Amino acid sequence: MDALQFSTDTLSFDTVFSTIGTTTAWLKIYNTGNRKIRISDINLKEGTNGFRIKVDGLSDKSFVNVDIPAKDSLYLFVELTSSEQGSGQPLLVSDAILFQSNGRQKQIVLEAYSRDAIIWHGKTITSDTTLTSDKPFIIYDSLVVAKNVTLHISEGTTLHFHDAASVLVYGSIKASGSSSTPVTFCGDRLDDVFTGFPYDNYPGQWGYIYLAESSYWNVFDHVNIRGAYYGVVADSSSLDKTKLTLKNSIIHNMTSNCIFGYHCKILVTNSQLTNSGGSTVYLVGGTSDFIHCTIANYQHLVNRKGFALDLVNFFEESPLKACFVNCIIYGPQTSELNLSYLKEVQVVWDLLFKNCLVRTDQTIISTFATTTDCTFSKDPLFLKLGTEAENYQYDYRIDSLSAARDCADITFSNTYPDDINGVSRLADSKPDIGAYEYYYENK
Repeated sequence: MDALQFSTDTLSFDTVFSTIGTTTAWLKIYNTGNRKIRISDINLKEGTNGFRIKVDGLSDKSFVNVDIPAKDSLYLFVELTSSEQGSGQPLLVSDAILFQSNGRQKQIVLEAYSRDAIIWHGKTITSDTTLTSDKPFIIYDSLVVAKNVTLHISEGTTLHFHDAASVLVYGSIKASGSSSTPVTFCGDRLDDVFTGFPYDNYPGQWGYIYLAESSYWNVFDHVNIRGAYYGVVADSSSLDKTKLTLKNSIIHNMTSNCIFGYHCKILVTNSQLTNSGGSTVYLVGGTSDFIHCTIANYQHLVNRKGFALDLVNFFEESPLKACFVNCIIYGPQTSELNLSYLKEVQVVWDLLFKNCLVRTDQTIISTFATTTDCTFSKDPLFLKLGTEAENYQYDYRIDSLSAARDCADITFSNTYPDDINGVSRLADSKPDIGAYEYYYENK
């Protein structure tokens, strides 16, 4: 048996962006024998595809006379900066590391899929613009939509945000995806935190989408927003115009809130709002309607300090008005609904919960809100709740025995006849509460 052994015969990178350096991968070289081994030459077979190797802290394309003592080992590190591929689709980039020792040659295959991207640093959109899905976008610093300007984002477009980068909207965004090819806002780390768990599944990878005071008529349809500090932050503005319409969309896995609305008008339908360190939906004043939504908080990856739904009524001159119809509001806490107000300020509560499944005390909610045909604190039986055994994977569709089954108000379901995945709510004339209609293929 040859005393020179390797921890792997192929070192693969996840999909990478061309012209942007990867994180460092590694392999281990073992001397299993009782004598020192001298590797006379370590070099890249091609050396032209952007791979770099590092031995003993030095980075190059080749090394000579590398010694490994008996029963010892050596780490070899690999990085990649691939050139332009001429395509927004991933293309294979490969090379090999060749090892010469005692007249023998061995090799380790290197491979990655590289794709081109449009890279913006502090980009400001100053005229009406449409982004398409030809290539993904990588945003550094911020993406600003100027006042009185509309940014259209086409089906299948993906925007990757570097650490702390955000979208700042002073005009408006119209993002239109589909159930099979949504518009996606996510981080730019494509590698794994640990084996089998990508950075893309971790919160706090980038900043937020901020809708400024001057921003109205923002529409997000079939959009996936994930892994940021905040999902959408909607700032204070007139209630005469709709600030945000969110439909058929997922906002998931935030460090703080999925939606933070401050004294503005919001409409959310057929959407999943899940997992946050703070309250998942946090509304301060304003006017909001949520219909056929799943609002749930089973965040395990950051310290959780909030509720699934937090309603704050501070403004005597403009009290909070909110309506929740056919919605699941749930999580592991005894109550996932919090109502906040100042005792010294006389405010009117204008809250309606209709045909909702809510984890809270019915007596408390009835003090402040009108409740009609609601179900309280019965488990919706979501399919996956991100346990460590499930590698923190979530699936907020419902089980066949869910308390949300067949309990929705069909009058509103007629307006939204298909769920977030396009499944008919009306096929059995008994629509389910939440963003997802149960069907047997769930499992």
